[in-house]
Amino acid sequence: MTEAVKSPDTPEFERALQAQAEAAHPDQSAWVEANAGSGKTKVLIDRVTRLLLRRPDGRAGAPANSILCITYTKAAANEMLSRLFARLGDWSVLPDEALRGALARLEGRQEADYRAEDLRQARALFAQALETPGGLRIETIHAFCARILRRFPLEAGISPGFREMEDQEADELWKKVLYDRLIEAAAAHPEAISCLSDVTGGRGVQAALEALKPKRQALLTFHRKAGTTETGDQLIRTACGAGERPASQIIEQAMMQDLPEADILTAIAELSEQEDPGKSDVKLLEGLRHLIDAQDTRQRYQIYLSLLAGRDYKFPSASNPFTKDAGMMTRALFARDTRNSAPEGREISRLKQTYAAVCAAEAAKRTSALMKVGLPMVDAYAEIKRTRSVLDFDDLIARTRDLLTRSNSAEWVLYKLDGGLTHLLLDEAQDTSPDQWALINALVEEFQSGLANPDKGEPRTQFVVGDPKQSIYSFQGANQERFIAEAERFVQREQPVAQIEGRQVNRPEMAMSFRSTPEVLAFVDAVRRHVPLDKAETDPLPAPLQHIREHSARRRNQAGRVDLWPLEQAEAPSDDESHWSAPTDHRPANAPRRKLASKIACTLRDMLRRGEMVWKEEAKGVWCRQRLQPQDILILVRRRNDLFEGLIESLKQQNIPVAGADRLRLLENLGVQDCLNLIRFVLQPADDLVLAEILRGPFCGLVDDDAHLFVLAHGRKRGETLWQRLQKADQPCFEPARTLCQRLLSWRSLPAFEFLSQALNSRWADGFTGCDQLVRRLGEPVRDPVAALLQNALGHDMSGPASLQTWLSDIESQDKELKRELGEAGNAVRVMTVHGAKGLQAPLVILPDTTGSGRLGQETLFFDASGVPVYSPSKKLDCTASQILRQAGEQAAEKESRRLLYVALTRASDR
Repeated sequence: MTEAVKSPDTPEFERALQAQAEAAHPDQSAWVEANAGSGKTKVLIDRVTRLLLRRPDGRAGAPANSILCITYTKAAANEMLSRLFARLGDWSVLPDEALRGALARLEGRQEADYRAEDLRQARALFAQALETPGGLRIETIHAFCARILRRFPLEAGISPGFREMEDQEADELWKKVLYDRLIEAAAAHPEAISCLSDVTGGRGVQAALEALKPKRQALLTFHRKAGTTETGDQLIRTACGAGERPASQIIEQAMMQDLPEADILTAIAELSEQEDPGKSDVKLLEGLRHLIDAQDTRQRYQIYLSLLAGRDYKFPSASNPFTKDAGMMTRALFARDTRNSAPEGREISRLKQTYAAVCAAEAAKRTSALMKVGLPMVDAYAEIKRTRSVLDFDDLIARTRDLLTRSNSAEWVLYKLDGGLTHLLLDEAQDTSPDQWALINALVEEFQSGLANPDKGEPRTQFVVGDPKQSIYSFQGANQERFIAEAERFVQREQPVAQIEGRQVNRPEMAMSFRSTPEVLAFVDAVRRHVPLDKAETDPLPAPLQHIREHSARRRNQAGRVDLWPLEQAEAPSDDESHWSAPTDHRPANAPRRKLASKIACTLRDMLRRGEMVWKEEAKGVWCRQRLQPQDILILVRRRNDLFEGLIESLKQQNIPVAGADRLRLLENLGVQDCLNLIRFVLQPADDLVLAEILRGPFCGLVDDDAHLFVLAHGRKRGETLWQRLQKADQPCFEPARTLCQRLLSWRSLPAFEFLSQALNSRWADGFTGCDQLVRRLGEPVRDPVAALLQNALGHDMSGPASLQTWLSDIESQDKELKRELGEAGNAVRVMTVHGAKGLQAPLVILPDTTGSGRLGQETLFFDASGVPVYSPSKKLDCTASQILRQAGEQAAEKESRRLLYVALTRASDR
């Protein structure tokens, strides 16, 4: 540990404190744009506490239940509540002088201004907050919507006893609907099923139906708008730019009636007479002969399209035949002479029009087919939710939005809500979706109506804080442009109030970072200058923007560091790693991602051994340098892929504590499979593979194949099972395994939870419990998935007849994902996605995944501006409309990818 360091008080720091004070002003609405690490959560807590406190003019503070703070995640809501109660709890026991100092710093007043009555009121806030009915209203947007709907269920048209449905349950219900309705759909719409199967690249109709899952709410809206199937088909044709004729008729017209066969025969004759034809003319001649010989309309179309449009049907100039020496007719039909600005040949122009019309007609056909099959499933999903009285997260938002903006009772509901709501605070506003903005604006406009009247009484305020540079949740509806538009709307709404009070609209900008060192922030600004994050063309990169405001560092006297590593290059596979014999999921040891993961693990091992230093904040703004610990390290990737898995594996190989994955599939976890194997053996002792896995697994530890498994399995009589051989084995090393299997068989009549509890909690021959053996082999991260497995078994046993067979069947049919909160690292390195790390920070952050494509996902179902769907499973099948929508989505994804990089970079405190 080194001597303590305090950050200097600079003019930038004073401006930052002033911006925080303006943002926390209890009597003025505020719209705050806050950079990463600028103290956003602190300002939220400051504003809430100042709202609760007695005002300098003697007015009482706002009642706790009149303040609503909406944040984005449960973790953020819990963090705010914890910090608020910690502050109020401290105030309740502080001596008078210390409390006066704390209040004066918070409100910017003199300590002498606080009377004994003010101190008593401040100390009482902790008890008042605890006693507030329903608790302080700091909650997620979904929790807020659920509370509103429970208060007005009849007005919202839902069951008063509804419950919220988690994502896992919603996914399972959707899969059930697909399974139950698919056979019915195949019987009712065989042509639609065939159409969808033809375009999914061999993945089956389920691949097309999966595109409906994230768009169910939008599809319901479209279904209500369209009403009938005929109206829906017409809307789809209009959106795709298609006419009434199907693709077959368009091709028939273009390849038979409109095909100029006589002119093409003339062109064939001209090309045949050439003495020394070029490659393009030879290709053109062969293609035209095949075209004339073909009698099938579709075959003709494919030949012509491949000949003139190229392999990808993009009509590139290099693929269009240029006939230098051919005759007049050939040049008129097919030549494109860009040197003389001559128009393209007549047939190329005609085929382009035909191709566009065919693509539009086929896109309309595909989309209509998907709607015929999929909309009844979406309706069935909604109906099952209604009969079960459950709402998923999308329902909570949509139902509340409709309740506050569209229902006949909207004015009544808003009037009732208006009576108990005085101050609205919105956190992480850049992540708010348009539907969420609609319901929030309905609340704000209601309780701020007539606010310009100075005799209205207690001022009602709206507080919004966000950072458009950190808008990374487009897959949940977040929209950066909407945040900017809402900021302008806020200014227009607040302008009359500000004019009456003789001030500017309260829009402080919190630019100073209290988190990161100057070197980190300088690198962030350098990236932003060359890769802008707002309204910039994505390719090619634009010139640096002059209006970007650079970050300022509070920790300007504390040195940081940024390391850039060279890219790991791919190498040729070694002789012993043949692509023919290797498994399909095999990753060679010299693969770039494997090498990078190993390099990172070795570097961290060396840093920890050397005792490299990082800054740690002590009390009262004092910083000291301390040895780097595993919990100080955060590794961020874009997605959970083989690099993600390789990092965790490499860290374990270097004996570095690692917290494991923040998301994992339950059935993919080795510890879970080891536990399930115990049940599989009990149900079928003759399954040699299961018993072999148990013997080599954590519970038996017979890992030497030459001395253990081979000795046991070799030389068995015909039909003799591995279990029979184990029972007769007389070697001492097999005794613990035989005892384990015998005890497992004696528990075969137990319910699943009791069976697993016995296996995991009993002490075996080596003195360790089954759980101890799992942890010894697989590490601490195995505890969470095994605990989830036990919880699942307990729920199954309590819900119906307990049976090992039925529970094993149920668990094997599930695809449950386990979510783990890694906000508190313990004493381990955290490996997470950037999305999962939002709101976290660490002294040392490693970004090994910064060179990939900006595309965050492959969209197949698009919606135009009027909400009409267009289905296009691949770029090759795009029509003009879907191509425009796809390009807009890809540009938005690229911009979001750059914002994702900003979020990742700003998680770093030191380096």
